[in-house]
Amino acid sequence: MECAYCHEKAATGERAGFPAASKCMVCHQEVAKNAEPIQRLAALPKETTIASEKPVYKLADFVFFSHARHKQKVTCDTCHGNVWAGDTVKLQLSMKMKACVDCHKSSRATVTCTACHELSQ
Repeated sequence: MECAYCHEKAATGERAGFPAASKCMVCHQEVAKNAEPIQRLAALPKETTIASEKPVYKLADFVFFSHARHKQKVTCDTCHGNVWAGDTVKLQLSMKMKACVDCHKSSRATVTCTACHELSQ
């Protein structure tokens, strides 16, 4: 299954976004349906947007990150790992500038400060 099936804005938006409960239940009617978190999910109104209680990936407010810009050359698992292998999403990358700069350098992307940081006025 493609990540964008659930995270529809991953290829076009600044944030990947989260699906509605009804979209999750397309698969979870059969997959792990007896697990307590899935039973709670099934009890939610269908239009409820699902989001993690505590963000796994959090950047500082002064950092600009666009999934759409990265999606052109970076696969989701580069940063998020194999989310299908576990029951929960776990942090795969250090959310420090060094990790971003190292990746930019190895993929020959710009390391200009204003690519990720706004100029202060």
